[in-house]
Amino acid sequence: MAAPVDAATDKDAQSVVSLSVGPGVSVEVVDKRVVSLICAPTIGGTHPKAKEACKNLEAADGNIRELADFTVPPLCSQDFDPVVATIDGVWRGQPISDHGFFSNSCVLRATTVSVFDF
Repeated sequence: MAAPVDAATDKDAQSVVSLSVGPGVSVEVVDKRVVSLICAPTIGGTHPKAKEACKNLEAADGNIRELADFTVPPLCSQDFDPVVATIDGVWRGQPISDHGFFSNSCVLRATTVSVFDF
C-alpha cells in the first residue's frame, strides 16, 4: 500500500492563481487589474513576470503575507493612496484565497516583490 502524498508539500501539484490589484480599501473594488499566474505544472499565465513571480510565491509557500524580502524599509513616499491586492486559486493542490491592503502602490511592490508587479 502506497503512502498518501501530502499535496501541501508536493511542489509539482497544480498551482494556478488569479491576482488582482485595485484602488481603495475594499476587496470589492470595481476598477482593478487582474492577471493569471500558473506556477505548476508549468509556468505561464498572463502575468508579465511569471517566472519571477512564481519564484517569489514558491519562496513564501503561496502566502502573500510572507513575501516581503527587504531588510530595510522601502524608499516610498508616505502618500496615502491605498491599494488592495488579492490572490485566489489553487496553490500546490490546495485552495488559496487572501488579500492585503497597502498604503500606496510603491509599498505594495516593495512588500510583495514581483508577485503584484503588473
